[in-house]
Amino acid sequence: MKNSTYIKRMLFSYLPILFLTISVLIFIFITILNELNVRNAIQANKVTTEYISNMIDNSLKTIDTDARKLIEANVELHAFLDNPSDRLLNVSASNVLSGMMVQHAFIDSVYFYRAIDKQVLDQSKIRPLDVFPDRSVISELLEQPYPVNWSSPRFKKGSNEEDLAIKVISLGRKIPLNTGSLGYIVINVKVDALSKFIDEMIDRNLTNAQIYDDQHVPFLPEVAFASSDKGVHAEVVSDYTGWSYQTEIKGGRLYSILLNGGVFWIFAILGSILLAIGSTFYVTRRNYKPIEAILHRIDRFSTIIKSADLKNDKNEFSFIDQAIERLITNNMAFQEKRQEDLTIRRQQFLLSLINGEYEAEKAIWVQEREHYALKEGTRFVATILEMDHYVQFCLKYNQKDQSLFKFVINSVVVEFAEQQNQQVMIEWIAKNRLVILHMSEEDQDIEHNALKLTEQIRSWIADQLDFTVTFGIGNATDSSMISRSYQEATHAVNRKVTLGINKIIDTVEVQEGLSGEWFTYLQWIQSVVRQVRQAELGWQEHLVNLFQEMRSQQLPKEDIDRLLHYLIFQLERELEGIMPEIGKYWRSILKPDLLLAMEQSDTIDQIETSYRQGIEQMVEQLLELSQNRRHHVLMKEIRSFVAENFKDPNLSLTYLSDRFQVNSKYLSQLFKEEIGENFSDFLISLRMEYAKQLLIQTKENVQDISEKTGYSSSNSFNRVFKKLVGMSPSQYRESQQ
Repeated sequence: MKNSTYIKRMLFSYLPILFLTISVLIFIFITILNELNVRNAIQANKVTTEYISNMIDNSLKTIDTDARKLIEANVELHAFLDNPSDRLLNVSASNVLSGMMVQHAFIDSVYFYRAIDKQVLDQSKIRPLDVFPDRSVISELLEQPYPVNWSSPRFKKGSNEEDLAIKVISLGRKIPLNTGSLGYIVINVKVDALSKFIDEMIDRNLTNAQIYDDQHVPFLPEVAFASSDKGVHAEVVSDYTGWSYQTEIKGGRLYSILLNGGVFWIFAILGSILLAIGSTFYVTRRNYKPIEAILHRIDRFSTIIKSADLKNDKNEFSFIDQAIERLITNNMAFQEKRQEDLTIRRQQFLLSLINGEYEAEKAIWVQEREHYALKEGTRFVATILEMDHYVQFCLKYNQKDQSLFKFVINSVVVEFAEQQNQQVMIEWIAKNRLVILHMSEEDQDIEHNALKLTEQIRSWIADQLDFTVTFGIGNATDSSMISRSYQEATHAVNRKVTLGINKIIDTVEVQEGLSGEWFTYLQWIQSVVRQVRQAELGWQEHLVNLFQEMRSQQLPKEDIDRLLHYLIFQLERELEGIMPEIGKYWRSILKPDLLLAMEQSDTIDQIETSYRQGIEQMVEQLLELSQNRRHHVLMKEIRSFVAENFKDPNLSLTYLSDRFQVNSKYLSQLFKEEIGENFSDFLISLRMEYAKQLLIQTKENVQDISEKTGYSSSNSFNRVFKKLVGMSPSQYRESQQ
């Protein structure tokens, strides 16, 4: 479109609305993400507060625990409290205090109060309570019946009166713990030490931390929270000291706004959407006015000519849209119909030519010849392209792919013909056959050009595609004999079964071929059938001769099919009733396979291979079944003989082999296959069963019974009987009485 002013105006009208809406939504989205981050930060802050509380409580508990252990177990401490005048004990007790300070970095000072003489010992010296600078804390302990764990922050005087006061928290414990009759121990921890300990766990640039006692008095007055919103504070109350630990993320006011602004952002999103919708309606209405003026002008004309189906249509563009659509549809239908008519007419013309329909109707031929711009005297050559192994081709590719390959073949024929300036007409006359009608005004070159074109097509298909084609070419002729050239091409391509596939078969190449003497073929078929019936090996030679003769005579496909159908008929007649197993195999497997091989094979070599393998498998079954039947009769006779003569001590596998003229090893194998056990086991089982009867039914001794059962030695009989029955003959006779 050359003039795009209106499009630009429409585009730049909506871009600000789109930009503003997207910007607001992105800002709100980022703000909501920040709110989520704030919540995560507050949760992390609470975890930090709990961690600080646990660490300080654990440190103070450790100090308290060590103090209790000292009170309960330190002998020097008790000696110091019981002996007021021993200086050596004073030094030992002072060392104990120094050891506690070294062990715990939090401790600022530790001292003992001895009740017996009201003396106070710290790290430096011992002095009366009245002159001790920090006597107030001891006085409070003396007045309290139950000392608390740790005191609130207080100011402690130094060891000397002139020292500056230090802010500490104190822990007092009685000695002993239950009575305090010996005195007290007082432990002071600097508040500054706690503050430094907290500083090690947090970053003061990001987080504030404060500790409050049970009266909500802050430990660190210099630390002040910027926000009073409890939502951004984290507070933990210690179960051990009762103190409150609070932390705050710096910038808490902004966090508070983000944290409490959920409803505001919802209204902001809704407002942005409403603003975008309202702006869109306004801009659309403003930009629609030029279109509306045009539609009013169209409507004045459309009311006169529009069809009945548009009368109730309120859409202004329906008339234009349907008119254009109707125009396009009608044009496409016209083009398709025209192309279809041309294709059908061309197909009909070609089929009429190869069927000889114009040979008697000269007037129609002249009309069609002029329509296709064919000059009088034009020469024609019919060529048939047949796809090789078409059954395998159909099994390998679906219907869509098959059509695509055929289209490729059409395109290749047309393109190569155009490259060689040859005029051709092509049409698929069968699923696997394409007829090519070559046309030329020069008689001497048409056959040569046809051969050249078909060879180029054949080579390209063999190289580029995964299947091959075979061509049959007829002789050059005029318009009155096109059907004869087509028949010659058909006859030529039918010879590919003996000449081979992926070739160009000319009429000259096959016109000398004869169908052969049918009597010779029938003789070989009879010989094959007779020898197969008798399972003789000579059938293979006769079958090879049969196929070799068909090759040498270059029989067409229809003649080969007739001969092979006759072979199948004779086989079926000869095999009927000989053996049920063979009859079933023939009907269900071999006969369908032979018929399928004739249908699907393109060359006589493939047919011969299929027939030879199929008949060979059937002959093997015949031999096996015949041999099994002979073996069955023989073993039945031998088994009866052994059952009648098992008492003979000379009966053995060698004896049976000589009597029945069978190899002893082969006879042993037959026993195993037919009876299911070895000859010796079969003979022993017969003799032992007979011996059991004699032991139960007669009073004869074991020696006589062993002789009657075919054993010359009673020891051998006893050993075999015990091995088979599990007890000696005498024991067996006693067990059966």
